[in-house]
Amino acid sequence: MANESPVRIGHCIPDAPDMDVRVDGEIAFERVAYPNVTDYVALPSGSHELIISGHGETDPVLEATLDLEDDTSYTALATGMLSENDIAATVMMDAPGRLAEGMCHARFVHASPDAPAVDVRVAGGGPTLFESIGYRESSEYTPVDSGEYDLEICPAAGDDVALSLPNTTLKSRSAITAIAVGRVGDDTLSAVLTEDATTTLAADD
Repeated sequence: MANESPVRIGHCIPDAPDMDVRVDGEIAFERVAYPNVTDYVALPSGSHELIISGHGETDPVLEATLDLEDDTSYTALATGMLSENDIAATVMMDAPGRLAEGMCHARFVHASPDAPAVDVRVAGGGPTLFESIGYRESSEYTPVDSGEYDLEICPAAGDDVALSLPNTTLKSRSAITAIAVGRVGDDTLSAVLTEDATTTLAADD
């Protein structure tokens, strides 16, 4: 039996309709709405053809190849703008590592088409968690003490706050991804927080 790789899809295209996602010709995710991220679906490890189209349509908006390693989780985000004919798949391996009690492994993904590179920091003079993350880039997972945080997304090395994320809960022995979506130009910039696949073992096990 082939090994499996959990995969989920994120719809991060602000001007696109609900989408169907076909894997090797078969619908694996149906009617994914912006800016949602699906649950994981187990696919056989190996290479797969990914086609994303409008719900109920057959003309592809995006075609890509997924190369999946054994027993590894992935997030694939559809990013860009239809109106600018700039659609791409941003594919990330979800490998936050082993988690210690009292820690959350956090990651940031920049999927806002018109935003500059950004920093993510704790409000009120707190530390910068992620620095100079550009469009279609992802940070590495960063261990952070679990708890509730007021976070800010700011232009890299700047002081202006582009987006506030108050009361963001980072749970112990969990992994999260914060995805910046929407556009600065029309004041729709927001963030989607997802709970990621994890290996829930103590760091020193």
